[in-house]
Amino acid sequence: KAEANMIVVSQIARAGVVLILLLMYGCARPPAQQLEAAQKAVDDAKTAGAEAYAKDDWMKLEQEFAMAKDELVKQETVLPIFRLYDDVGEMLSTVVEYGRHVAVKASQNKEAAKTAALAMEQEALRAVVSAKRLMARALNGKERDAGEAIKRQVTALEAGFIVIHGLIENGDYLSAEMQARALKEKGDAVSGEIRSAIEKATGRTPKAHA
Repeated sequence: KAEANMIVVSQIARAGVVLILLLMYGCARPPAQQLEAAQKAVDDAKTAGAEAYAKDDWMKLEQEFAMAKDELVKQETVLPIFRLYDDVGEMLSTVVEYGRHVAVKASQNKEAAKTAALAMEQEALRAVVSAKRLMARALNGKERDAGEAIKRQVTALEAGFIVIHGLIENGDYLSAEMQARALKEKGDAVSGEIRSAIEKATGRTPKAHA
């Protein structure tokens, strides 16, 4: 009888331990603060321009955050007493750390893109100014039709430069650099056409001006 009582007591003790453990885990709460910190890290990376200036890292960050949120939703479907948020917490911590890295990288890349865009904008401007100067002394009355065509091209160059400057003002440095490069090439081509027209009209090759 004493042995039987000891067995019962032992079983009750084990059941008590199990119950305490279940209650401890059952009292687990979603990592709200970590979720908020992760969301802020993602938002900060986006604000830094990660979507454009650290595209691959941004996509990875979004994936990491999505997996963490999926795991959180998964735990919410489990009975409260069996919910475990340890993995969710670790995943969210990873998002916070990686998000900071992505934000820094995006900021650095954006600054480099700005420098490149401003430099190319100046090259495009020189190409437009050169075309305008050539046009001003280009054609006589005999080349009136050609002169009108050249004027339209130079006007288009000026309009394109205004667009590029607007892109830079709005912080779209990648598009600005690309369009400035194209405008410079177009400006050089227009200048070439004007020189050919002048040479045809005067028999002399005009000197290039910076």
